[in-house]
Amino acid sequence: MLKKIIYHLLVVVAVFFTLNFLGNKLDKLNPIIKAISEIRFSDIYFSFSDNIKPSSEIYIVDIGYKDPIKSRSEIADFIDKINKEYKPSAIGLDVYFDSKYKDDPINQRLISSLSMDNVIRMFKVTEDFNILYPDFSVLPGLDTNTILKDGYTFGLGDATQHPCIRYYKPTFEIEGKTYNHFSKLIAQKHLNQTSKELSSDINFKNKMMIKYNADFSKNRISIHDSTRYHELKNKIVLIGLNTYKDDGTPLYNDDLHFTPRNPNYIGRSAKDSYGIEILGNIISNLIKDDHLSYNESFVKWLNWIVSIAVYVFLLFVFTVFKEYFVFLKIFFQTIGVLLLAIISLSIMTSSSYYIDLTMA
Repeated sequence: MLKKIIYHLLVVVAVFFTLNFLGNKLDKLNPIIKAISEIRFSDIYFSFSDNIKPSSEIYIVDIGYKDPIKSRSEIADFIDKINKEYKPSAIGLDVYFDSKYKDDPINQRLISSLSMDNVIRMFKVTEDFNILYPDFSVLPGLDTNTILKDGYTFGLGDATQHPCIRYYKPTFEIEGKTYNHFSKLIAQKHLNQTSKELSSDINFKNKMMIKYNADFSKNRISIHDSTRYHELKNKIVLIGLNTYKDDGTPLYNDDLHFTPRNPNYIGRSAKDSYGIEILGNIISNLIKDDHLSYNESFVKWLNWIVSIAVYVFLLFVFTVFKEYFVFLKIFFQTIGVLLLAIISLSIMTSSSYYIDLTMA
């Protein structure tokens, strides 16, 4: 019996690695396989999840899509006015300012606004010749502060490559220097905590899965709608592109991404979320201490162990109950998949870990 199990295991492992190698080569050429392989358990979970609530702490201010110089002027005016009259706890600016747009008077006003103590700025992480480097907005005279005021949004993925945004890294190291995620700095400012205090119960070096449980549809206001400015007092205010049509779909394609909340997780046809909303969900996770840690290697090995255990169990069933094997195999496979999905779901909802056992 033992020899038979070992023999079967060796054959299965050899076949698995062979098929896996061939599959990886073919997947790149087959759009159908590629689309299916892109699906994750989290996509199905978040697509049907009813645990999505309006955010009470985070507001998104939509700047629209207009002339960059005009946008700079409007952003500077908004920050000055809102800080003078209502003082939000944190203002996050999800806007990159390119060097080719120059208007010294407006840029000086903008620099003054961005230097206020509660304003957090974003920067890009750019790659040239396989070398990553921080790419800050070009505003001469604006001092950068990567410990408290300047955070990267790197990790949302290149929208032109159409990835599904599931994870982010709270910290990232470039050339031996540690940088902070834009959302992490905003959460620290809002909670009035240091990085050490914020990360007291999690390891910010790990990849984190985003829990998409915040809805911003009622907290989205136009930068021109001064009648709602009073709602921003002591709140987190995110400034960026977030324009929607009357039917509830995004108006622009810029900074638009797929997320696990997309109802069409198989064969996606339309991106569903602006980057600023993804950042808002990350901030919501951080300020509510609602995290999902993800260790890809651990999940992969766990699925391997479960797969081997299932195989050994079915081999035992075949040996002992040979005449009922086909029926029992179908029965246990059906129940097994449901059981593994329930276990994965239970771990996700009751702990801070993302485990997907449905790959076993």
